[in-house]
Amino acid sequence: MSLVRVWTNVGEKKPKALLAKIFSSAEGPVYTIRYLSSFSEGGRSVYRYENDTYEVDDDSISEWLGVDDEEDIGYTCIGDEAWIKGDMDSDYVPDSSEEDDSTDEEEEEDEATEDEDFPEDDDAPPEENDDYD
Repeated sequence: MSLVRVWTNVGEKKPKALLAKIFSSAEGPVYTIRYLSSFSEGGRSVYRYENDTYEVDDDSISEWLGVDDEEDIGYTCIGDEAWIKGDMDSDYVPDSSEEDDSTDEEEEEDEATEDEDFPEDDDAPPEENDDYD
């Protein structure tokens, strides 16, 4: 079924949009959902669908994600209906303008570092060159 974000009152001043999956829909704008929640397992956050189901109407859905698979929104299945958040930047490729900008900044940093590492000493005597004797 479809993945959605649902407005939920989590005890804060404003409702928060939480990730959920529609498991069934009745006639009309009523959907049965289960929230994808984080649990700590083995020192990392693992996401599983809660056992409890909730009925929400169309107005409670803040965003239709347009996908049915958790992997399409950055989660990695680790088996047994469990997911971890994937590295969202692992497939990031900067466009050419970003590459040019970062290269210029890196070159400026390198030049500044070179000046700091090898300060010029104006009072030092000129180096002797044995080639011109």
